[in-house]
Amino acid sequence: MKKHEDQREKWEFIGHRLMESSDLQMLCGVTRKTAGAEKPFVACLHDHELKGMITFVLERMREIDKRAESAAARVREIPYEYRDRQQEYLRLQVPKGESYRSSELYNADFINDLDEGFNTLQGVFVTLTRALSYLFEELGYRHGIIDASFMQALHRNYPEYAGIIGGLMGEKPNVESTGAHRDAIKLTLTADQFAELLSCLEVFFDPADRAALKTLLQGQTVSQKLVFNGNQNQLVEVFRRLSYNGLLHESWTSLREWLFGHFAYRSKTGVANLSKNSVWDILSKAKGEPAGRSRICSFDWLPYSTQAGLRKSGL
Repeated sequence: MKKHEDQREKWEFIGHRLMESSDLQMLCGVTRKTAGAEKPFVACLHDHELKGMITFVLERMREIDKRAESAAARVREIPYEYRDRQQEYLRLQVPKGESYRSSELYNADFINDLDEGFNTLQGVFVTLTRALSYLFEELGYRHGIIDASFMQALHRNYPEYAGIIGGLMGEKPNVESTGAHRDAIKLTLTADQFAELLSCLEVFFDPADRAALKTLLQGQTVSQKLVFNGNQNQLVEVFRRLSYNGLLHESWTSLREWLFGHFAYRSKTGVANLSKNSVWDILSKAKGEPAGRSRICSFDWLPYSTQAGLRKSGL
């Protein structure tokens, strides 16, 4: 037993050293799913090396959060839209220092330079989360189910990241059943419009969720939340646009409850519930809605209007 433990610790140590000297883009930028790519580097590694790399990433994430928490003393108040994401807001307050900028470990192209937080510790955190996802994916590819004792150790040693780890492992958020007490919505669309809307939206959902998505849009309910693989504001803005174009007749409150009750989204750190506060701000005030290039489902019959334009037209 002692010999086995010593060997495991040795391989995990090697995993740590591999990560310390890594170009993260070269290490994690190519997966087994990348079309035409050679077998990725991590496919040649021992399981314990991969596990060591995972714990190394989690240690770096913890270091980042400790630095971010040092900014808390300078923050007088967490903005309303970050009330459900306080740690993220703290990371956004700390610029990415030279030690992070100069290291290839923290500068993979896993976050766009136009994304929120690119030049802050939040950008570094997102990059590490992407690497963590890749390492879990490789272990899952090998074994289907990752060793339970290893997962228990991660939850025990890194409890603050249990939600992130669960999201990366594909766990659905714990939510109550979307039973009949939540009203269905009724879209007033032609058959062609419905088909076009469904075709646009379904590419943002896993194939297993697409039949349920169609059911929801047809005015029925489903028993589980569907995971939108994009930013929550993109999804919400589509329904806001349907509403002010007269194709959906629900109050903002009812629509918020319907969206919250039937959808989750894949955030930068895993699967998460929609934020009721953010959904309300987008629906009622257009606050936080996506910019033009990020809007989805742009059809001639579903035009976009600014909040000022809506006020002017009396909507």
